[in-house]
Parts: sequence; structure tokens; C-alpha cells
Amino acid sequence: MESLALLVSLMLLVIYLSGLIAFGLSWLRNRIGKILTLIFGSISVLSGAWVAITLISGNGLMVGGIPVLLGALSIWNTLRVNKPKAS
Repeated sequence: MESLALLVSLMLLVIYLSGLIAFGLSWLRNRIGKILTLIFGSISVLSGAWVAITLISGNGLMVGGIPVLLGALSIWNTLRVNKPKAS
């Protein structure tokens, strides 16, 4: 049982870290930062939605909603920051 709890903890750690990495990278203004933000942000949104749907009877909406929000905010921020200005 302890190894199963450790596996679940590691999976949740990866999901949350992908959202935090995406949010941190969303402030970069170069092309590589934008690509990495979109990759990590989409991983965070998809895996957070998977957790939320899988654990909907318990507290899955809260546990899965945080990575979804982090990923969505990072994708929105990178698209907002890198938007060309209209003249």
C-alpha cells in the first residue's frame, strides 16, 4: 500500500510541476519559452482535467482544477505577452 501511495504522490507531483513550470516559462518573451510554455501548459491542462474527471466523486475537482488553472493561465499569459502591438 505504501508503494501505491508513493506512486500517486509522484504522479500528482509531475502534474503540479508541469503547471508551475509552464507558469514560470510564460513570462519569457523568446520563441523557445513560448513553445515550452505551450507544451507544459497543455500537459498540465490535459492531466489536470483527467484527474478531475477521474476523481469527480471525491475532491478531484479541487485537485485537478489547480493544474488546469495554472496551465490555462500560463497559455493565456504567453499569448498575451507575445502578442504584436497594433500601430
